[in-house]
Amino acid sequence: MKKALAALALATFSLAAQAVPTFVGAYQVNDGPAWVVNPEVYSATEAAALIFGGKASDYFISIVNSRDHTTITHTGWYDGWGEHWGMEFDENYKLDLGAPGYNTPGGAQSARSAFVQDGLGSQFVNYVWRADVAAAVPEPASLALIGLGVLGLAGARRRRTS
Repeated sequence: MKKALAALALATFSLAAQAVPTFVGAYQVNDGPAWVVNPEVYSATEAAALIFGGKASDYFISIVNSRDHTTITHTGWYDGWGEHWGMEFDENYKLDLGAPGYNTPGGAQSARSAFVQDGLGSQFVNYVWRADVAAAVPEPASLALIGLGVLGLAGARRRRTS
């Protein structure tokens, strides 16, 4: 019986920990600030946090236009200083050589950002998913109910053996 109770508790917590990411929206790389104002360089997840709120670790990025969470690529589209063909990099990647900012110091391959207006077309879209961390942890009331259920099963077992 102890093994059955342990298995029940483990299964309950395992199911709760398998949160499915939620699609929240998308943004075009060229929706960012113009390169001439020397904007901050953003990773795809940092841009998502800027646009949708929260912090970069709250998000997953995909270059696939799908509402199916199994298609998340964990990559984003980026524009680079002097490199305007759309480059795919990891969702947390960014490049900022020299002084801070996209346009400083300037020059090919000195900056790459997932949110800057610098020559990319509107077809370069990053799709944003929220990593629903809160759903992975049962709320206190759920934990209490689970605990009561486990205690109830244990109590029922003890009465039968007495």
